[in-house]
Amino acid sequence: MSLSTRALAATLLSSVAGLANAQVVLTGRLTAPEYPGAEQTVPMTAVHCFANLPGSWNQAVAFRTWETHPAGWYYLPGSPGRYSVIFADPAGFVRPLALTNIYTAAGEKVGRDLTPRFDYADFTQGAWDEKPAAGYYQTFVAVGTSITQVGFKLATDGVDGPGPLGQNLLVSIHRKTDGAPETWPQVGLVACVLDVDCGGPKNYWWSAGWDSGKVPTTPGLTYAVHLRAESAGGRLQAFWRAASYPQVDCYRVDPAGKGGFVGRNLCMTVGSDCDGLVIPYNKCVHKKFGEFGGFDRTWSQTWAPQGRSLASVILYAATSGVQPSMNRQRVRVRVRVDGPDGEVVGVEKIATGNANYTGDASWGVFGVSFAPGEVVLEPGRTYAVEFESIESYVTLHGYVNIKGMVSDDKPGFNPYRKHPRDGYAAGTAYRGGTARQDFDLDMQIAEYEHEGAGWADAVVGENLIANGDMQQARPGAAGPNDLMPAAWEAFRIDPATGLRLVAEPPQGVDFMARVFGGSSTGNSADGGFVQVVGGLRAVDTYRLAGRLRTTWPVDEKHVAMIGYDPTGQTTDPTAATISWTLLPAVSGLFVDHTSEPIRPKTDRISVWLRARTTQNDDYRFEADFDHLTLHQIPTTPPTP
Repeated sequence: MSLSTRALAATLLSSVAGLANAQVVLTGRLTAPEYPGAEQTVPMTAVHCFANLPGSWNQAVAFRTWETHPAGWYYLPGSPGRYSVIFADPAGFVRPLALTNIYTAAGEKVGRDLTPRFDYADFTQGAWDEKPAAGYYQTFVAVGTSITQVGFKLATDGVDGPGPLGQNLLVSIHRKTDGAPETWPQVGLVACVLDVDCGGPKNYWWSAGWDSGKVPTTPGLTYAVHLRAESAGGRLQAFWRAASYPQVDCYRVDPAGKGGFVGRNLCMTVGSDCDGLVIPYNKCVHKKFGEFGGFDRTWSQTWAPQGRSLASVILYAATSGVQPSMNRQRVRVRVRVDGPDGEVVGVEKIATGNANYTGDASWGVFGVSFAPGEVVLEPGRTYAVEFESIESYVTLHGYVNIKGMVSDDKPGFNPYRKHPRDGYAAGTAYRGGTARQDFDLDMQIAEYEHEGAGWADAVVGENLIANGDMQQARPGAAGPNDLMPAAWEAFRIDPATGLRLVAEPPQGVDFMARVFGGSSTGNSADGGFVQVVGGLRAVDTYRLAGRLRTTWPVDEKHVAMIGYDPTGQTTDPTAATISWTLLPAVSGLFVDHTSEPIRPKTDRISVWLRARTTQNDDYRFEADFDHLTLHQIPTTPPTP
């Protein structure tokens, strides 16, 4: 290799390394307390994660939380930008968890540990009911307006211990009233859990679900999960622990039909619509990978939304044995109004596969997430979600599987059907986008309860800047008439810089911080005010806003700036770590300023107000700063 070739190679490698450093990583662990108030946590494993940047044709970054060490861990690398992320296990007890407005800059690694929300959650397995029971009523206090998930773990399935046999179990929700639990009114539909087979090494979690609204609840009221066998005479034994709170207790029913409260909490979870999401199309019978729908390039499913904006879609599917793994395949997801041949609404996204792969078979899910407002929905109206493979000759040709079979170069996928006991009455599947089928696709749709128009610019909480409105004064160094803005520290790069708190004429009731010089003092000026804002979190982002008015627009002799330093330092106004915005382009009028998202390096940032003039004899130079705010950017689903 010649010297010039080596030099070129080194340059290319250096460039690639630089580009690699520009990526961002969203990471952390998904866990929950073992029981309310417990310090120890339990990992939420095998939960699908999909992260998307905003805009059409954006491809999801996919992951599935680890089942091995570190259990519950997720890792989502991608390009910088604003991410919407969904964590969901449609065939499990973990209700979807949505993150919005996850702003990232080049090179950032954002570590965020997360906990799904539950109305009730107890994961303790250190003790169990030592005698067979006919059923259990586990009480809980409702947090949300509709139950969508219930999970549980049994010590034995009541059939053959750790053997191969199992039984179907039924789950229903009942509202607590006077009298014994057997008399409590049932709320909504009964769910079925198929082929429950556990005990010994087969120590699985079992679960069932409902579409939003099918099991309505009132927050603050007490309900119970009734768990029992579908067949008469069925028996089961649950894991439990001593109850921590008297208002949440388990009522046990013995084989003779006699019941009573036992001062125990079952190993069980309950999830509900309590987080700004609704799930109008859920996977209610949690049996994975049943019957295929048929291989095709395009499939659609109609449904009736309950929310105002689409949050995520996760479809169970498999791909051909002569295709690459689903993990390397994608489908375009678009939404049509009024049916599968209707007009496309909102943006189209690219769902990524996340699946098992054995070298000649691949099965799992395609998933995608949406930002609030990207696909606006009208509750109750009919829509169709359409999946179309975007693979081509280029991405498929030349693949050879573990058995030596060569790719047939045919793009497409094979969706799974919903289980026969899990029908969806408000819609149906369409093959090829047009051929109506007599079944529904096995998938989950989550929606934002509120549309979230402008959510990318939303802020929440109180103003974190002290005296941001400049209405509070402190004495200056030059006597009682020299007032300075309280909570702000003055700095002077040019010692002659004028700094003070002034009132807006003619009423004199609104105050502002002023930097002045030029003919106002007969001197040049360079200085301003700084404040450190603590108590922040490096995992969150914040937005700085304020307004500024000057007697001169920005030019080569006059500058006014609002800035922030993510390190939180307040000693060096010329530090390279300060990010400045020059303002204004117009003089004599207040100009509003809003910053880009700010991520602290630790637990604080500093806010800087600075103005400068190099002249001492021109028209007076004054820069007025007012209404400074710093708010957290929300990462939750939209609120009204």
